Amino acid sequence: MKYYTTKPGEYPEDPKNSQDEFFGNGWRIKTTEGRFYLHYVSGSLQGQLKTIEISSEEAALMKNGSLTLDDICAKYGIY
Repeated sequence: MKYYTTKPGEYPEDPKNSQDEFFGNGWRIKTTEGRFYLHYVSGSLQGQLKTIEISSEEAALMKNGSLTLDDICAKYGIY
């Protein structure tokens, strides 16, 4: 007797960066009408997708790895 069967699955492709959107580990920056929005998964129970507006300088620093999500969370007092 078989209780269940498994089927091999496929992982989705990694999202691709574009001029208007940049993906990091657990976060992404999206540019809309010249404004920069950081979307991230919060540390709250079961996680939530949250969004805050950041400066273009912060966005550039995050893209090149000089600024981390932890740095942004500490600066803005978010989790």
